[in-house]
Amino acid sequence: MGVPGSNQVQFVPTGGTFTVDAVTDPGGAPANILDVDLGFEVSGTVTLPNFLKGKGQVCVYADELGGTIDQRLAPCADLDITGKSGEPGATSYPWKIAFPGTVLPDPSPGSQLYHLAAVFLFGDQLTDIASFVDMGMYLIN
Repeated sequence: MGVPGSNQVQFVPTGGTFTVDAVTDPGGAPANILDVDLGFEVSGTVTLPNFLKGKGQVCVYADELGGTIDQRLAPCADLDITGKSGEPGATSYPWKIAFPGTVLPDPSPGSQLYHLAAVFLFGDQLTDIASFVDMGMYLIN
């Protein structure tokens, strides 16, 4: 899929969208090659119906192809879903995660290729209100 990318948020009735808008690399172009020592930033939005209120969280996961790293990256973005009582429609909640240069260890020998994915969860997992975006492949060196 890649960035920018989006996916529907699962719940009934439907109507939400989870989006990853950008991966920002302080090292400059190309955006799909990141310098692990400089860190990077991921941003997007979650759009939810106004009747929802509670807490949400966005996290990014990294899987190193041919290597040992398969983990959730810290930090995650916490969202206050405030809703709008009595108003039909939806509200967009922007999110941004700034990953420091220490978010990943140095790549395994012979591997610098990572598959990244972002995950949105509303409340705890018991709500089943969730979504993901496949961010695609990144060379992280």
